[in-house]
Amino acid sequence: MQEIANLGTGAFFFWSALLILLSLAALYFSFYHLHRARLIEDTPTSRIRSAPQGYVELIGEADMMQGEAVISPLSATQCCWWRYKVDRKDDKGWHAVRSEKSNALFLIKDETGECILDPEGATVTPSERNIWYGPNSTPSAGPDRGIGTTHSQFNRFGLQISINTTFDGDYRYTEELIMPGDPLYAIGLFSSLGEIDRKAMRDDMVKERLRQWKSDHASLLDRFDLNGDGKIDLDEWETARKAAKQEVTREQLKEDQQPLHTLSTTGSRRRPMLISTKEEFDLVRRFRYYSFFTLAAFFALGSGSVWFIAARMI
Repeated sequence: MQEIANLGTGAFFFWSALLILLSLAALYFSFYHLHRARLIEDTPTSRIRSAPQGYVELIGEADMMQGEAVISPLSATQCCWWRYKVDRKDDKGWHAVRSEKSNALFLIKDETGECILDPEGATVTPSERNIWYGPNSTPSAGPDRGIGTTHSQFNRFGLQISINTTFDGDYRYTEELIMPGDPLYAIGLFSSLGEIDRKAMRDDMVKERLRQWKSDHASLLDRFDLNGDGKIDLDEWETARKAAKQEVTREQLKEDQQPLHTLSTTGSRRRPMLISTKEEFDLVRRFRYYSFFTLAAFFALGSGSVWFIAARMI
């Protein structure tokens, strides 16, 4: 009490303002997490094939898209999504060196269809985290280094954490992955690519195909210079355009003709995009825990600020 009374005016106002700001921040995050819990509870689960356009909740399994594989940078694991962090230890403890996460598209599938997930801007919460150590900022191997390695495993708020304690080092690697076949919960802005959108896409593909053909002028002449005059006239160009359209249409027909569905961020904090390998119940419980703890912090910090100010005034 006497120490508070002897504080200078500047120091007193600084600590008073800090306590008040921290208590208000705790109150904000309490409502923030409570809002997310209620949002998940109040949004009905939709099937991909029959989901309405707009803000929807989907439950299914994760899968990779066709094309270039998604590889995690630390463990070189082929996956749907990754996030990692590298920390370095010094005399004062662990400090972040670098961190990064994947923004590559991947799929959520249920028994009715599949939907493309765009994780950019989403809050992603995998259910597993791997931690291991090494002497360099870039690991020479992943968290599983073969027979004889020791792993310490524990659960924290539904997050399964596995720590490889066999090897030591000044660098700590933390990696989270979403793997093909993992159960997946997602909520965000759902939209479907209908026939009108497919036609627009087909027109763009035809233009691109013609541009590619024009870049190889010799092949273009060999294929479409019907009168042999060494140039492509209007009629011959129309023939080339029709041929490009036929090729593109055939390629589209070979593909799955189900509507193309996407789930992406809404751009609104009130309706965030969430992706998780946790079950819906676990997510709700986690956000409610966070809400409770931050509310408790609000009351503790608020009481502390009142006591601090009152001690000065006595």
